Amino acid sequence: MAKLNRPKLVTHYTGPRAGPREFVSLEGRCSVGKGEAEIIAVLDLDARGCRVKGITSAVTKTDPLQLWLGQIGPIAGRLRWVKRGSAGIAFAGPLDDEQLELAKRTALPVPVAEVVPLRRRFRPEPDAAA
Repeated sequence: MAKLNRPKLVTHYTGPRAGPREFVSLEGRCSVGKGEAEIIAVLDLDARGCRVKGITSAVTKTDPLQLWLGQIGPIAGRLRWVKRGSAGIAFAGPLDDEQLELAKRTALPVPVAEVVPLRRRFRPEPDAAA
């Protein structure tokens, strides 16, 4: 039997990007085509696009999207990718500096994860002689 050659999985985005994305926690809304707007979570953002979670409507790369990022919107965009419940959205045109700063100001502070190490308590073995 021949061994199948599978492509290696890419764990991070390697395509063109205008600059680094800034991690945010922002409540937004998204409508697909002429559908109703639904609440989404915007997880990272730059002038040309964002990563969101919570789109429950069926959407393809050809469907037009309308986004509201906090108080900013509507912003026209298109779906770029979907992976593990997140979706990448590319804006039809880049946000200007004022819009980007307003969106970042309305974002919730991103919590810093606090990791508490767990230790097992030492339990001596029962004596066989006792």
